[in-house]
Amino acid sequence: MEWEQQAVIRLSPDFDVTSHAECRRAVLAWLAQQSMEAKMKIGRSAGEHVAVYAYCQTHKDCPRKWRHIFQLTEDGAKEHIVHVNGNHATEPRLVRGTAVAVRRQADALTEANTPMQAMVQLAAQGAEMETWPCTAALVQSRRRAVRKKSASAEFGGGTGLGQWLEHLRKINEDGSVWSTVVREDGCGIVTCQKFADAAAAMIAQARGGDHDYLVGVHDCTYKVFSSDWGLWKFCLCAKKYDREGIPRTTLVQVGLGFVPKEGQEHMLTVLHLMKEWHSSKNNDLSQFLHQVHADESLGGQNALRKAFPKTVFVLDVRHQVSSIMRRAGSKKEVRAMVAANMQFALSALGFSRPLFSLYIDSLLVRLVELGELDLAAYLQKDVVEKVTVEGKEMWTSACCCFISLLGTSVKFQSHEANPGMTSTTISQSLEASWHHMKKLLPGNVAKMPATDALNHILKATEAWDCAKGSALKLKLGGISSRLVSGEAIFTERVKVLDDHQMRLPCARLLWQSCPGNTKSFEFDIGEVGDVRQAFVLPVTNASMVVDDDVACCMVSLLRLCDSSVQKHLEKSPGMWHEEAGRLSLTKVKEILANVCVVTLVAGPEEVLDRLRCSCLYFAKTSRCSHMAFAAFLLGHHNDYFQDLIDFTKKDAPKQPPSACVKLTRKKYSRAAIPSAAAWKRMATICAEASEKYNKRRKTDKGEAQAAMETTPTKQELAAGKNKDPRALSLETIRDKLGAKDFHSNFSGMHLCIKHAVTVQEAKEHGLGKMILGLKHKTTSAPTKALANQLLQAWVVETRASASSAKSSS
Repeated sequence: MEWEQQAVIRLSPDFDVTSHAECRRAVLAWLAQQSMEAKMKIGRSAGEHVAVYAYCQTHKDCPRKWRHIFQLTEDGAKEHIVHVNGNHATEPRLVRGTAVAVRRQADALTEANTPMQAMVQLAAQGAEMETWPCTAALVQSRRRAVRKKSASAEFGGGTGLGQWLEHLRKINEDGSVWSTVVREDGCGIVTCQKFADAAAAMIAQARGGDHDYLVGVHDCTYKVFSSDWGLWKFCLCAKKYDREGIPRTTLVQVGLGFVPKEGQEHMLTVLHLMKEWHSSKNNDLSQFLHQVHADESLGGQNALRKAFPKTVFVLDVRHQVSSIMRRAGSKKEVRAMVAANMQFALSALGFSRPLFSLYIDSLLVRLVELGELDLAAYLQKDVVEKVTVEGKEMWTSACCCFISLLGTSVKFQSHEANPGMTSTTISQSLEASWHHMKKLLPGNVAKMPATDALNHILKATEAWDCAKGSALKLKLGGISSRLVSGEAIFTERVKVLDDHQMRLPCARLLWQSCPGNTKSFEFDIGEVGDVRQAFVLPVTNASMVVDDDVACCMVSLLRLCDSSVQKHLEKSPGMWHEEAGRLSLTKVKEILANVCVVTLVAGPEEVLDRLRCSCLYFAKTSRCSHMAFAAFLLGHHNDYFQDLIDFTKKDAPKQPPSACVKLTRKKYSRAAIPSAAAWKRMATICAEASEKYNKRRKTDKGEAQAAMETTPTKQELAAGKNKDPRALSLETIRDKLGAKDFHSNFSGMHLCIKHAVTVQEAKEHGLGKMILGLKHKTTSAPTKALANQLLQAWVVETRASASSAKSSS
């Protein structure tokens, strides 16, 4: 494409057209007028002619560029000629998750104002809310502005490379518990005997079991040292019961180091140094390392693949979900829906590869229905990929850890995992470890010289002895009393389940409603994997009745890879959208939120090690109350089960508890596939159970929330496309006033003024009470002022209408 002349600007007589600095300032001023950001480069100049090339940085991979020529004309005037080449790209460029244009607008608003004052300014100017930067962008911009104005304070002066190396050498000579292995550039690791002992103990456990492997995690933080250096750690994952009897994933630290940048070269250096040091202590990490979990840093990923070439890299779910939310070019509601569904699939569907693949397929089809082709392409390119498993193509992801219900064997160095070793729990444990360390450090540690900061870090690491005690195991042994007869356990919030927590009852409550809530199946060897017996149980409501249709369908999910089972599923109108040719995402969530299947697989291990459950809590912790109840029904001996036996009869018979309640065991038939009516009935029962559960949960406003999260298009259909636009605006205002963030509340009151909401409309939709409540609860002066303005206007309107009514009468 040829250059085209865009503008000719006359310059002042005192402008120096040969000065590169003045020409750059003129180009920056022109770009600011165009609301563009560009990367500049001085071109070749001949005599009294200077060319400055600018390349667009506002859009991603943008081919747009400008050529600015500063020259003298024949009549002695000075001109600034702008030529343009190429067209703008459509996708905006993101900087830390925020579009460049939004970032620039937020910087201009918060240069002299706080985020709240910036919103007040936008409202006063009458700017449309769609053009407002989000609260997060305003807060980040204000922090940058304050940071630039405030001088950075250092305590004790800076630390040069020579001082740093000398300090590390003194650590080796002081005879302390710590020693260092450092390269000439200052990059290295800190070691102690505790790290070697912890690694040796974990390797000994891995050698003792046939399927026990080591799972590692590494990360680097730049919030402890100054921004130029990062603190790096490498940990092995273990399990333990906390004081409340809840299973937890914890970390055993085996490596600590410091890197100048989180690049491949430096990360590879500390990984090799750690491997060599542990090898000198007879700890071969590479032999037993099954997976390594890390964030989305490309340098860290490449370094891991070179340091441990046979080990599988697993991406952190939290970072993957954040990257989806940062994806530009789609509506925020759609991105939130996709992120929530991906997090659900990666966390809750790892028990079945076919179900996970079918769910991802359906999610991609749903995006095509919504017209979000770019987002669907992004998921297929960067989030999921197709692999061949047992001759069939299935979707998988770098974040997913598959925990099979059909056997205990785990393929070494693959995406298969033991229960409790998922990317979600491991990443949470890593964040918790950083949190605990930072609590033990001084608040000004980032401003200290690196030598002083390192001393505090070593003291904090000694105080937080994560390798202490013998309770850390690769697998949990036994069952805690809380799972048997303790209080209910709540899961973390599940966004696709209306952002609520699932309440898991203890085994005692499940036992009280048995046998109505339990169905049992027996399997022949090799009929469905290594499964010998299966129990179908309710997930949250212990008294929920599990009928035959629900039980048969749940067991059939174990062999969803069979084409015959999927054909019957595709005929079910309750589970399958025939027109779109996809699975109902909502029904899958409802089913797994209400019913689970516990399998007993064949093997020489104890009963507890051979039990698997499809519930979300088991995948994260490797222990759940459903599994404990199944072990009790199978006659597993445990001291905590004595309370359940005594609860049944004073003179407990010497036979399995399943015989006490006459729990029938059905013989599973591979030929008996649930019909379409059975699938539909299961979907209906689970939908009704979810609705009853959600009706018991009240929001702050006292209204029942929706049973399940729906996609944006379904919300539009539910609201009704033929509604009056005024009514839709009032509903939007009510939703914003009922939200729990300042941005929504403030914009809701701004909309009241913009749409001139009357007193009658405010009464009908309850807007007056909501604004009055916000006025009393908020501590923000702009919010109180806006609330007072609205309330006073409605009082004046009420008095005016009352006086007019009197005069007319």
